[in-house]
Amino acid sequence: MGDVIDRPHFRLDGLVIVWAADSASGAPVVSDMVIDSGTGSTAASSGDVDLISSDVHTVVTGSLVATQDGLASATGGMPFLLTNTTRGTFSTDTNGDGIVSGDDAFTSFGLQNVSDARVDAVRQSSSFYVASNVPFSIDAQAFTPTTFTEFILLQITRVQLSMTQSGDDGLAFGSSAQLPHTGGSNAGFAPSLRLWDLRTPRNVFTGNQRTAAQPGSIADQSVRFDAEYSIAAANLTGYDLSLGTFDFQVEVVYTVYVP
Repeated sequence: MGDVIDRPHFRLDGLVIVWAADSASGAPVVSDMVIDSGTGSTAASSGDVDLISSDVHTVVTGSLVATQDGLASATGGMPFLLTNTTRGTFSTDTNGDGIVSGDDAFTSFGLQNVSDARVDAVRQSSSFYVASNVPFSIDAQAFTPTTFTEFILLQITRVQLSMTQSGDDGLAFGSSAQLPHTGGSNAGFAPSLRLWDLRTPRNVFTGNQRTAAQPGSIADQSVRFDAEYSIAAANLTGYDLSLGTFDFQVEVVYTVYVP
């Protein structure tokens, strides 16, 4: 008598899919697919494997337009505030795309002796999307400054991470998603941090449930994470025309993993 033993075994590990913009076309693209292959409690120690070697580029919040980190050349300048005009205080980013370019326009305004230009209190937002079948966490790290300008920039720039459960940014998302924390849309996040605090990796979000709440597509099961950057310093009076033009940037890397 001969025996044939067959033990079919099916297993699906924890999976986190991160998507945003393609650097070339701006089309939605998945550039990170992380499987739960470890048990560490930080991104560095998690042991998780990203099956895609490239990294995703963030998008301008509310759109699928790649932020300047994903573009071959800059597309516009930093928004600033015009203060104490006869129209009050308003932003030069009139169309809300996060930059000042020829696409912005506003009407004439009256000038007063206290009218000025300021960059403090101006905020820039960028986003990426996450779909998962398991709870996940996010660590963030900013580069180490090498110049005095970079040192000051990291000291005065703050970042706050938040999330949006559903919407349509050119591709609808979230119709089959749930917030990745049972405490609600504000739960699981670290408080606002200076970029200086991110010179070493810091946890900025920890969830306790998957985003996928019911059957649907990857986009349907995704939520959007929004990073808001603001310049804030008690002794910063603002941008002055005498400072001329400037161009600096900060690289912040967000790493998604399964603890």
